[in-house]
Amino acid sequence: MISFGGLPMAAHSETFPWTSHYGHYNYFEGQMGRHGKVVSLTREGNGVYTLERRQGDTLRVFICECYAFGIAEYIETIEQLGEVNAVVINSAWCGYSPDAKRHCRDSNVGLFKIGEFMGALHRDDYWLHLTEMEEEYFQKQGWL
Repeated sequence: MISFGGLPMAAHSETFPWTSHYGHYNYFEGQMGRHGKVVSLTREGNGVYTLERRQGDTLRVFICECYAFGIAEYIETIEQLGEVNAVVINSAWCGYSPDAKRHCRDSNVGLFKIGEFMGALHRDDYWLHLTEMEEEYFQKQGWL
């Protein structure tokens, strides 16, 4: 769950790229295989996937199980892996900071939990997708 107003916590794993606790991304792959907007999903390695959508675009997606994904983790991700279009937090016990969400949105990069990503894929401007709680928080901060 996203913690708004809380302090960021250290990553669950200090070894980049904060790989899956289970050693695979079967849940993510299964969800993408059933998603109506996904044409194909190709595993690149290190938690990176190429995802082709029905609207004709291709997204480079990084699947992360970092305990608390912040701006520093985003910067490390692009330094290590190159540009990505989306970062998906693939664990119920992991999350991301509001500042990281804003930073990524400002860079046209989506930052989501897996369920949020499922909804965002229906939008052309997927990186702008916010939950109701995020939208309320962003408005209070004057970010929208």
